[in-house]
Amino acid sequence: MNKLNRVERVERLERLEDVLDAFVASDVDPNGALDEWIRRYPQYEQELTEFAVSWSLMRSLPPAPDAEEVDEDTLVLRGMSIVQNLLHNQSIESASESIVPFESLIAEGRVRGLEPRQLAQVAGLGDSLLGKLNRRLIRYASIPQVLIKSLAEAIQSTPAGVAAYLQQSPTFAVAVEHRSEQAPVLIEQEDFFDAVRADPTISREHAEHWLKFEQSMGTT
Repeated sequence: MNKLNRVERVERLERLEDVLDAFVASDVDPNGALDEWIRRYPQYEQELTEFAVSWSLMRSLPPAPDAEEVDEDTLVLRGMSIVQNLLHNQSIESASESIVPFESLIAEGRVRGLEPRQLAQVAGLGDSLLGKLNRRLIRYASIPQVLIKSLAEAIQSTPAGVAAYLQQSPTFAVAVEHRSEQAPVLIEQEDFFDAVRADPTISREHAEHWLKFEQSMGTT
């Protein structure tokens, strides 16, 4: 498959995300509204059907005896989680055709004229959090797919390319000098949401935005 087709597939995936997000936000019965949404977007019939089945099952299952009562906002967040899982699975299917390797998020940003602080602002991050992501010190499973898409747009890469970068082994800071005779030990990877809370440079607005995803991703 040539480069043009790879780009088209990435764009299709991004459009699908918008459609599924709108489906969740419409706050309708997923099965009752499915036919209408398929009429609007026939090119996404399979994806909409899969999503409606998953979302409907999640809403209809009886709660556990000790489960807390959930409100509509929580149901919407869970719907968003289903959207992310569906999109993630589709990303994996086309990953081999969408990955363009690169060595650093920050370096890629500079190539596009963005200094680290500018890249952090564009992606809705703080300087510290961007640095940790750049060194792959954040557990990949805890990173919202929406952020991966945002970073990909900022550095003009693909979500699959950014995902592949973030799943590599952690690295040391370039400027660190190791004077000890013993091999240096990397710190343990951090949960994304813990890193958001610990970042003194992230704006309150951006922090609140990312923390909204914590419940839907089921992190602790």
